[in-house]
Amino acid sequence: MLPTHRIPRLPTRRGAGPRPAAVPPVARRCLRVRAEASKPSEFGLAPAQPKTPYGQMLQYYLRMEPHLFRAAVDTQLVKLREERALKLEREQQLAANPDSTELALYKRMEEVREGEVRATLEDLMYVSILEKFLMLGVDMLPRMDGFVDPPGTNLKSLTEGIHSKEALELVREHLLQIMGPTASSSYSMAFLKMSKFQMAQVYAASVMFGYFLRRVDQRFRLERALGTLPMSKEDAVARLERLFAAADDVDNSDDPDFAEANTVDLDSPVPTPSATTSSLDDDPATWAPASRAPSTIDSTSSPSSRTGGSGVSASSSSSSPQGQGARGSGSKSALRRYVESFDQNAMVETARIVSVEGAALVERQTSALLGDIKKLTAQMQEAVGEDAGSMEEAMSRMAKAVENDKVETLTMRVQTQRRSVLEAVAFGTFLRDVESWVQSEYSLLTPLPPPKLPPPAAPPAAAA
Repeated sequence: MLPTHRIPRLPTRRGAGPRPAAVPPVARRCLRVRAEASKPSEFGLAPAQPKTPYGQMLQYYLRMEPHLFRAAVDTQLVKLREERALKLEREQQLAANPDSTELALYKRMEEVREGEVRATLEDLMYVSILEKFLMLGVDMLPRMDGFVDPPGTNLKSLTEGIHSKEALELVREHLLQIMGPTASSSYSMAFLKMSKFQMAQVYAASVMFGYFLRRVDQRFRLERALGTLPMSKEDAVARLERLFAAADDVDNSDDPDFAEANTVDLDSPVPTPSATTSSLDDDPATWAPASRAPSTIDSTSSPSSRTGGSGVSASSSSSSPQGQGARGSGSKSALRRYVESFDQNAMVETARIVSVEGAALVERQTSALLGDIKKLTAQMQEAVGEDAGSMEEAMSRMAKAVENDKVETLTMRVQTQRRSVLEAVAFGTFLRDVESWVQSEYSLLTPLPPPKLPPPAAPPAAAA
């Protein structure tokens, strides 16, 4: 017979028996941190997660200890800068050493370390972008799968204080061009169905647009401040109109000889009726194409080709997208005219991502939000096929693939698509800000080679 052990009954009276050992404060804190870390919602700042332990620590600081975040980022960037300086010094020493074996071994070790450093730097930049969204009080969209219905947010926070007034006009035009007829306020609560592939294209293009917009706006402001901004015909006419208006004020004065001198800003935009009635300062949720007379929409064109793949039929809409928004085609902002003055080389140089880390973050954010881009592309190519005879036929096949769920699809409200476009533009803008800061302060970025442009076409030979 096996021996049995009777479990003694613990005393229940207060003060009777030995007291259990107290848990140290440090242990309690560790337990609390582990419990909080086990909740995904506590760290749901963005769909992508850091890849390095230091990035995870920074994300924790950003959510739980924000007063320590900026100092931790600066400390790590200084450490990476010092490490790079020591690396260059060590390479110079080994280059002077005739022993090539040691140099080859060192370079191999540094290749592995370089990958770790780049991953850490990308995490630092990504979490710094998240900080900017957190300061705006805007939650980034979670991963999009199937039916997407995130909590509402104030879309004005995604534009106000981020872009200049001139840049905001271009943001509005980009949004209206992407969304097409569905940008009308009457569609805001309607649902649309589109492929993940098309949504990934829209999101990535909007990120690139925000990045380009920040670069071109900074360049525009610098040239305007230096007085080197090229003057178009519209700018020259506007200057003359302002001078004539100032002269008329003096002539119409009761005593022109003692009229009060007013400073005339020759670079300020000319107020126009369309500009004064523009709703650029309104909530972006109300941005809609300028109304025009109802027109017949070609029924043979695919809805996805007009709405960025939204899949919403435009037959119920009596308005068509206007690229100029509320301004109309007769008036262009100074920033738009500045962009239109670029030649091909200037446009390509301004629109491209300038660092390897920046390009990696664009891909990381898009893939984390919508999935593997290569997989989505392969799905769409298989569904559309390679024997489409025209673009219209390819778009028609794409629409049928979405309708029959032959590819991964999303269903969302129109206002969610609007929010995703504005979020992507803001992400690209913040990416450029963080990229410029890291390079100017610490010189840590890896340059991305510019694309090779085809040689200009030779002029036609003169007839003999």
